[in-house]
Amino acid sequence: MVYVVDDEESIRSILQDALEGAGFQVQLYPTADEAWEAIQKEPPHVILSDIRMPGMSGIDLLENVSAFSEDIQFIIMTSHASLDTALQAIRLGAYDYLHKPFEDIGDVIVTVDRTIEKLFLQYQNEQLLEELAHKNKSLEDLNVQISQEKEEIIQINNFMHDVTKVTEVDQVLDTFLQHTSKLLGGEKVVYFKHLPAYTSLLLYKAAGLNIEDHKGVGVSLKNIDPKDYNAAVAKPQEMEDLKAMAREVFGFDKILASPLISENQVAGIILLQDIEEASHRRVYDNFLQVLRLNYQNAVMKMRMHEMAIKDPLTGLYNRRFYNEKLEEEINRSRRTKYPVSLIYLDIDHFKTYNDTNGHQNGDLILKSIAKIMQKTSRANDIVARLGGEEFSIILPHTDLRGAALKAEKLRRVVESTKFPHGEKQPMGFVSISLGVSEYPAIAKDAESLVKVADDALYKVKETSRNRVCVAQAPEGFEPDFEAIPPPSYEKIKANNG
Repeated sequence: MVYVVDDEESIRSILQDALEGAGFQVQLYPTADEAWEAIQKEPPHVILSDIRMPGMSGIDLLENVSAFSEDIQFIIMTSHASLDTALQAIRLGAYDYLHKPFEDIGDVIVTVDRTIEKLFLQYQNEQLLEELAHKNKSLEDLNVQISQEKEEIIQINNFMHDVTKVTEVDQVLDTFLQHTSKLLGGEKVVYFKHLPAYTSLLLYKAAGLNIEDHKGVGVSLKNIDPKDYNAAVAKPQEMEDLKAMAREVFGFDKILASPLISENQVAGIILLQDIEEASHRRVYDNFLQVLRLNYQNAVMKMRMHEMAIKDPLTGLYNRRFYNEKLEEEINRSRRTKYPVSLIYLDIDHFKTYNDTNGHQNGDLILKSIAKIMQKTSRANDIVARLGGEEFSIILPHTDLRGAALKAEKLRRVVESTKFPHGEKQPMGFVSISLGVSEYPAIAKDAESLVKVADDALYKVKETSRNRVCVAQAPEGFEPDFEAIPPPSYEKIKANNG
């Protein structure tokens, strides 16, 4: 059951149509006071609530609901959303927030779907805990087997205790491998990541051996008939090539291979010597159940985190995350004395492209340029879409000259790329304009760093297009400190004498 709380009838109607169309039961309330009265009588699974309403506010309703039940998930939605409002709502227990007007009603459905999935996973965890607790209670009546089975429960509970303390996907895998190896007296337990794009399995993690000594170990799956591929990968115990590799590399004469499935795909294969002792096998099977549930939780958390910080169209970081990282990099620069630079860019005549070729083709251009920006950037660069056709790149440990070179390289790559319908553009091809700035050379803080880069971009847009403009320090400007030249420049100077 989903409760929609909003004083705007049009919003309530839109959400009712969309949610009921997606199969949800929906109740509508124009005020938080009416909703709160109904919640106490018949608690829903999810609440979508505006913040500003006559009478009780959405934040007040969130506080009441949080105190009333931990099982109700709350999603804030408002046209007055700010980072502070969102953070306040999250701190008070909100699961997520949505900004009105909705750019895509499908995003609302996705958010509610994920909220329901979270509730379902919580229920599964509770069921598993209840099952284990029931098993523990039953063991008290089995005096003959109590010692052995109590030890099994202790091992399972220890694993559950440790695995529920970690949240990252790799941490969940590491915890499982370590506990399993310990269970088996230090025996080798390995995990192969499934790489569907390369139709192969690659050794990714292990316990009981030094993985550095086995770099590159894997199994090709190219000999599997494509129409049987998914079914075959889901049954690794029957893979002859996997058995042969396990025997040759790890000395497993009889393997136990278990698939780890996430989002309806095989994420990887757990491989070890077959477990003959019944007690150890029971514990291992329980380990697997707990692993699969917590792995899925970690994947979902990762996906939700990505949704919160990334632009859904391009996959680049969004403005909120970009602003946070820019402040971090400015503070890092103040500590380390290395410069940090900024590239501001947008697509020339993008409105013309959209009007001429349609928004679907416009989206393809946005995604293509985003990919070019990612491919031409370093791992520690922060590449973001700020909105519309406006993008930016934060360049740590980069001075103004390095940023200008990077910007010019990016401009040339875009200019030389053959985009669909590019010949219809005013310049005969798709192009970008860029502004470049640097801290501390020409800016005092994050705000001024953005402004001078944006001003430089504006100058290009006003005077020409398809060009890089390097910002200049204001007259009389004095930097906070003299930045250390980037390491690459120091090496070049040293090599040149």
